[in-house]
Amino acid sequence: MPTDSKSVVRTLFKGGTVLFLGLFLELGISFLAKLVIARVLGPVDYGVVSLGITTTTIASTLVLLGLDVGVGRYLPRSKTAEERRGVLVSAFQLAVPLSIVVGIGVSLAAPVIATDLFHDPSTEPVLRVFGLAIPLAALMKLTIGGVQGLQRSLPKVLIRNIVNPVARFAGILLVLALGFRGVGIAWAYVLSYAVAGAVGVYFLATRTPLFERGVRAVSMHRELLAFSAPLVVSTTMTLVLSDIDTFMLGALSTSGAVGIYNTVYPIAELLTVMLASFSFIFMPVVSELHGEGQYEETRRLYQVVAKWIFVLSLPLFALLSLYPRRAILLTFGPEYVAGALALSVLTIAFFTHAIAGPNSSALTSVGRTRLIMLDNTFIAALNVGLNLVLIPRYSYLGAAAATAVSYVLLNLLYSYQLYREMGAHPFSPTLVRSGAVSVALVAGHYALVSALDPTLSQFVALYAGFLLAYLLVVLRFGVEQEEVMLVLSFEERFGVDLGPLKRLARRFVA
Repeated sequence: MPTDSKSVVRTLFKGGTVLFLGLFLELGISFLAKLVIARVLGPVDYGVVSLGITTTTIASTLVLLGLDVGVGRYLPRSKTAEERRGVLVSAFQLAVPLSIVVGIGVSLAAPVIATDLFHDPSTEPVLRVFGLAIPLAALMKLTIGGVQGLQRSLPKVLIRNIVNPVARFAGILLVLALGFRGVGIAWAYVLSYAVAGAVGVYFLATRTPLFERGVRAVSMHRELLAFSAPLVVSTTMTLVLSDIDTFMLGALSTSGAVGIYNTVYPIAELLTVMLASFSFIFMPVVSELHGEGQYEETRRLYQVVAKWIFVLSLPLFALLSLYPRRAILLTFGPEYVAGALALSVLTIAFFTHAIAGPNSSALTSVGRTRLIMLDNTFIAALNVGLNLVLIPRYSYLGAAAATAVSYVLLNLLYSYQLYREMGAHPFSPTLVRSGAVSVALVAGHYALVSALDPTLSQFVALYAGFLLAYLLVVLRFGVEQEEVMLVLSFEERFGVDLGPLKRLARRFVA
């Protein structure tokens, strides 16, 4: 790989490392918060809160009109302060007023949504409060788009992965300690978005020309909307794929089913941590490489990232897919163990999404947003149809099956189109080699556990042994010279001497 490409890979992995640590912290805090809510409220009330959270997530994403992605793409390509300020100001002028209107509308329409859609009047006060969270959540996401455009990982980690979940968890503990239930938890979400949004605005104010009056903002409304308009449809279809099952469970099943589904769903979603970590910084880097005509470097970078997402996700996939009952008992408790099979099904969906690599980000970075829109529209329609057929008969298991089929097909489409567009695919020789040995190792561990039927402590010991063997397999069969730069990035970022670890990595280089 050329020297300049190696520096890009190194930059990418440094950003990915910071984002992974941030996501790990966020998911840990968020997961703990959901554990507390689910155990205190029970499946039915937890289902009501889940419906409110899903409403906020969908609405706050749609009102952005894809502008957070547009900002992430156009900022790296802006050469002057006037252009950079124009990108940011234009995005805020378009998204903020719309988010306020939609938030007020959801709050006012809460009685109708609760009664006519979810057939559960108890959701009304929760939905009314969550409506107020919509513009604040949109503001937070828009500032994160600005951070992405500057190719800065640490501020994004601070805003989304630390401030938002910590403020939310503190608020949840406070309202539960005071005896409040669903409505109090909704207010905790409002508070967390307000605090995180304020931190995001502060960062943009101090690191960009967003509020510099002496810098004339070049209008970018037309360019941003032209790029982002297809993403509105695409984002809508993505939300249909990821969140419509919760709404349809609320409409076609019960709040209790929503509660069970929304315990197994976040467990399975842990498999996307690595993908999200690298995709955030991957898109602007690939956009820059592709814009400079460095196509071979772009393809190789995609393979390196895809391989490490696979390698780092496989142990968790094995744990969740093969031992779902143990995973639920150890987390949300026996009230939710009925969702074990649904968890296994969902892990297939999210692991497929992870191992395909950041294919969607790659297509976005080269400007193929219309193609993504068409793909997402087709898969979203399929997902809705599958949910309509499967939920009335199989409840949350049907929703899980619909999600799994949809994700598998979507990633097949993305990967095929990315290959046709730029010849990129995730299957490097080291991925195939290390993957084959790792799968054999997983099969051996499963056979041993099935034969011994271990206690919980014995199972933990066996899994620890599996992880150690897996690490040795990865070092022996999966590490290339380029990835040694990952270790070097740790030295540079944290100022520590990792000499023994460097020597170990280089010794095992394939």
